[in-house]
Amino acid sequence: MVDVDLDVTAKQILLATFASPKTPAELSRILGISGAIIVDYLELLERFGLAHVVLSYFGRDGRIVRYYEGVLPIDTSDLEVEEVAEP
Repeated sequence: MVDVDLDVTAKQILLATFASPKTPAELSRILGISGAIIVDYLELLERFGLAHVVLSYFGRDGRIVRYYEGVLPIDTSDLEVEEVAEP
């Protein structure tokens, strides 16, 4: 697992998307940040496995609308895995 040190904006985006999936436009309105910046952050969060698209469709204007959801990564490297015997 990779350790990631997120800045305030990335944390705000993740917190907003944990509550419910949001589009970049919704995040832009909620956080008061440019839509282009939001999209850049979402792409970065996707690369780190901290967010993913849960729904996408073509809007009325022909553009793709994507809903993003935050992901809580869980480190399971220190858990012991029990082997299940075959019957």
